[in-house]
Amino acid sequence: MKRYIKSITGVAVVALLALFLFRKNSPLHDIHSVLQQAQWGWLILALIWQAMAYGTITTLNKIILQHYGADVPWGKQYVIQLAMAFIEAAVPSATISGAVLRVRLLKPHGVSGDVSTVSTVIEMVLIVTSIILLAIPVFVIVALGGLQGQNLLAKEISVFLSGTAIILGAIFAWRTKKFKQTTRRLWVKLAQFWDTVILQKWPKLFGDWPSTVIFQRTRYLTSESIALVKHKPYVIGALLLARSGFEALGLMMCFYALGQQIPLFTMLLIYTLTVGVNSLGALPGGVGLAEVSLAVLYAQFGIAPEVAVIIALAYRLTDYWLPRVAGGVAWLWLEHRYPVRAVRISEVS
Repeated sequence: MKRYIKSITGVAVVALLALFLFRKNSPLHDIHSVLQQAQWGWLILALIWQAMAYGTITTLNKIILQHYGADVPWGKQYVIQLAMAFIEAAVPSATISGAVLRVRLLKPHGVSGDVSTVSTVIEMVLIVTSIILLAIPVFVIVALGGLQGQNLLAKEISVFLSGTAIILGAIFAWRTKKFKQTTRRLWVKLAQFWDTVILQKWPKLFGDWPSTVIFQRTRYLTSESIALVKHKPYVIGALLLARSGFEALGLMMCFYALGQQIPLFTMLLIYTLTVGVNSLGALPGGVGLAEVSLAVLYAQFGIAPEVAVIIALAYRLTDYWLPRVAGGVAWLWLEHRYPVRAVRISEVS
């Protein structure tokens, strides 16, 4: 019953967003003329940028594994990244399934289950952190009025200076005694909520995870992430920046394909918003929700609704669906090359 409720809710949300998108009675038949005028060659470049984004994450993974004394061929790691993207989209228990696949494929190279899992989590932490650090100065500038009237160079300098000031301010606040006390109280409340509410409904299949164990693992992962960044700060920073840049360029190609020339600063804002909306596609029943939500988002930047719909579909095609089709092929090849061996859940805990 709950599954049907989720599906109905997803359809209802999509319908409401679509109604909001076309609230001005925009003729849908204009989509045909827009499709005819589109320059689809730009989408090839979008796929190339997306492939390069996967390449930066593969290199980041290689550095993380080398930090633990493991050396896995770059090509195999790239294929594993694609296969994991497919598994996480196709299998309901996405995170566990992807982790099990990674453990099994990296084990022949001497990578233990703990190292494989920790490296995956560290990768996620670094990516999320880099996106947040990119989004903060962009949103601050928008809140201050978008720096209207300034030239492009002034905007880029302002983005850099604002980002630097915010990061330094956050580091200073993080070291203060009051901030540490507030954070400690927050963690205590979260621990109580986890132990009294979440843990009571936690599937026994995944073992016992009280708040003390989670906080211990969190501190470990935090220290490992910091140690890794200190080891190669410039290389890791460049890789994370390149990943965001490649993905933003891929999104820009989708706009170019529909004849929309977006300024670089505006594209950075759209990209940071797109990352958040794009995550809706990973939710149960989220297929279609992300596409319509992106179309609604793009329409708010003065783009005609019918054009916004096609841009959203083109972006989802190049950023999400086609990479996962490639991931499906990669997964089949890996399963043929490396036969399935049972992996216990404890190996990825």
